[in-house]
Amino acid sequence: MIWMAWMMEPEFAEALWSSPTFLPSLAWPLMAFLGPGGVMLAALAFVGWARFSLPALSRDVTGTALAADLVLVMVPVIAVMLILTQSLWLMREIVIVHYAAYGAARSGRVMLCPIVPETGRALMLQAAGKLGCTGDAHKAEMAARLALVSASPPWPVPCLGNCRFPDRPLRAIAGETGAGALYPALEAQAEYAFDPDNVKVEIGFDPRYLAFAAKPGLTPPVRARLTFRHYVIYGLGPVFGQPRSDGYYYKETVAEVTVL
Repeated sequence: MIWMAWMMEPEFAEALWSSPTFLPSLAWPLMAFLGPGGVMLAALAFVGWARFSLPALSRDVTGTALAADLVLVMVPVIAVMLILTQSLWLMREIVIVHYAAYGAARSGRVMLCPIVPETGRALMLQAAGKLGCTGDAHKAEMAARLALVSASPPWPVPCLGNCRFPDRPLRAIAGETGAGALYPALEAQAEYAFDPDNVKVEIGFDPRYLAFAAKPGLTPPVRARLTFRHYVIYGLGPVFGQPRSDGYYYKETVAEVTVL
């Protein structure tokens, strides 16, 4: 996964590899993905044992054996497929959440001003907002939420807060990517990503490097810490997530990325 990111965007791969949250957040869905494989093999072994251990059942030509196979296998297969789907979905979204944190950190790298301006003139220009840096983390949060659109469910989920999203940029993205006909689904995803209860973004200088900020004009590395509530599919909520106030279930992922 990191190798694919390295091939597409080396800077993101480096940030992903150095992130203290990426590998730990993948551990649980990865175990949930590998576990059902053993359950499936055990179910198949049990069916094989039943067919060969019960001669009357294996010689049956009335359809009893087929019905027994269906009854024995159907419920485990459905449960395993649901778990596999949710696990793969979570692993995919964890990468997207870390990319959203990476995008927020890159935006913050531009928007946050040096702690100590290089000269007195730079201080005056910085105070007047003429150096490009504003100290406003809103644009960094906007970058994170736009990236999280693709990690959100493409069907309507009740909004718990103010879910207003930038409609024109989203329509432009849909038009440029050939997804104009799918805009209703994209709109549902955007509402989820822009729900204040689903996303929390913290942008600031990485405290590990604040000692280097004493040099005039130097901007320390920027750290973005993002918390995202993954939607949990129906039937697996009590296992994978925790309940919202309206009965839907979610699972939180925290992504922390530092951009030098």
